Amino acid sequence: MIASAALTLRPVCAANAEAVIGLPLHAAQRDFIASNADSLALAASHANMHPRAIHAGDELIGFAMYALPGSAGRQDTHVLYRLMIAAPWQGQGLARAALALLLDEMRARGAGRVVLYYVPANVRARQLYAHAGFVETGFDDDGEMMAERLLS
Repeated sequence: MIASAALTLRPVCAANAEAVIGLPLHAAQRDFIASNADSLALAASHANMHPRAIHAGDELIGFAMYALPGSAGRQDTHVLYRLMIAAPWQGQGLARAALALLLDEMRARGAGRVVLYYVPANVRARQLYAHAGFVETGFDDDGEMMAERLLS
């Protein structure tokens, strides 16, 4: 078991991108989240995207990506696009700890509100985000559930 207190977020860069791309998901989760390769391609074409490698000590255990506000909409709203913990490290509370770190980082960048989207059938994501204080606000045009949390 990995101690969640040892978690850190690190930028994804040329030195760790391939390892991030290679992080394994459980087969049953593949329909719920875009691949890390697709996410990094999206980040490469959008300067407001911030991909993060999630580490426990020196061990790469997950990936996350969020976006700072664009030119439209609320300027204090950040969007959490991805959060994944690789299959070997799931079930240890690491997603909760990583989410807390992500919220802290977004708050430090001026976020007053965080929104995210997930596939409604992804019960684990729904439980994780509800536990963290996210409130479901309805479905988007793609049929994904939107949830938001105000940061204090």
